[in-house]
Amino acid sequence: MFKIIVLLFGVFLCFSCSKNISKPSFIDFKIRNDSIHVVYKNNYPCPLYIKAINRKTDKAEYKQLRSKSETVVFSYSLSEMDSRSILRKYRFIGYYGDITIKSYDTSYNYSLPFIKGYTSNIIQGYDGKFSHKGAFSAKSLDFYMKVGDTIVAARDGVVVKKMIHHNKQGTTKEFRDYGNYIMIYHKDNTFSQYVHLKQYGNLVEVGDSVKKNQPIALSGFTGWTTVPHLHFGVYKPTETGLVSIPIIMDSIPAKTLKKGDIVVKQ
Repeated sequence: MFKIIVLLFGVFLCFSCSKNISKPSFIDFKIRNDSIHVVYKNNYPCPLYIKAINRKTDKAEYKQLRSKSETVVFSYSLSEMDSRSILRKYRFIGYYGDITIKSYDTSYNYSLPFIKGYTSNIIQGYDGKFSHKGAFSAKSLDFYMKVGDTIVAARDGVVVKKMIHHNKQGTTKEFRDYGNYIMIYHKDNTFSQYVHLKQYGNLVEVGDSVKKNQPIALSGFTGWTTVPHLHFGVYKPTETGLVSIPIIMDSIPAKTLKKGDIVVKQ
């Protein structure tokens, strides 16, 4: 539903330099021995993939970083370049995940993302005409949930991102970036996202390890939506960002779940 989190830090989670050449948060500069070094820093509990794109030639250089790591990627003489010059020369973009891993667990059985005994209607399935379009959102599900109902993790993982401070809702695309969410990283290099959460309705924090069926948030009514519901999707990393993938939920291929279907957590 949202194009949140295609990139890592920002709207649609892209970390590129703005017109005023601001420094992305995953970049640092260190000066040693009359040289300036460009350092990539990954402070997140998941891998990051970073591109440095030459603004004049469009040539890109790539770097894959492990969780909680940093590395020097460029070095220049201080007589040749300073930090401002480097930001003028390169556009830096960061993405979640390890793109060197080409496969993931296609047989994993995800849990329905609510507590046992909970009943929900599917209000939009895969390739839904309202908003489930494009590579990021196409393979997503919308479950009707009342504001304040408990959302649980569909799979074990670690919380890598949250946005929970918004309190806006609307029926047009202008509201898409106001949907509160939590994103979880899984051991097979996939990610799951839970969207439209209640303002400050998170029950976990970035860096927390979570177990399947553990309560993680409260359902809300934020962002681009016509009714309260939970938007849920699973994603794999690519060279241009996260892409939604088909999954199995409670032993049912999620692609078979259509608008109006009733699902019950057993």
